[in-house]
Amino acid sequence: MKIYTRARYGLRMMVELARELRKTDLVHLGKIARITGLSENYLAQLAMVLKSSGLVRGVSGKKGGYQLAKPPDRIKIREVVESVIGPINLTECVNHPEICLNSCFCEARMIWVMANARVQEVLDEYTLADLVEKEWIARLRAKYPEMHLLNPDVIMSEGSEEIRPGCPQARG
Repeated sequence: MKIYTRARYGLRMMVELARELRKTDLVHLGKIARITGLSENYLAQLAMVLKSSGLVRGVSGKKGGYQLAKPPDRIKIREVVESVIGPINLTECVNHPEICLNSCFCEARMIWVMANARVQEVLDEYTLADLVEKEWIARLRAKYPEMHLLNPDVIMSEGSEEIRPGCPQARG
């Protein structure tokens, strides 16, 4: 299973917006575009959806920009993800059992329902404020030392010389 690019980029936008709003009252999408490497047009599309979901506010005009509609510690990661891609749904039958004739007796569906619920729990456990806080990742690594994938810097230093910085989808 992969999280849609739209969800990853929507969250990336919100993180950078929250981070920049520590320094200023409004953030222009051009600034976020420079930081993330995403196009300003794509960010504008995400901003429209996030605005209609009540997560950001836009201010028009030459000195306009965007701001969060509520404090970052009140914006759950799940809210951001679901605002740009819709409800978390590992398979269609999780949220809509009526579409499958086997739903009533499908053992595999039970696994998908539980996995879906756990993904939702993790996304509800953390807020935008957590992602912006520098000490958060250290606390997370200490809480889950067995999750070596929480340490990409270590993995990348041991890996291939062909690794290039940046998100693969952002390289175009």
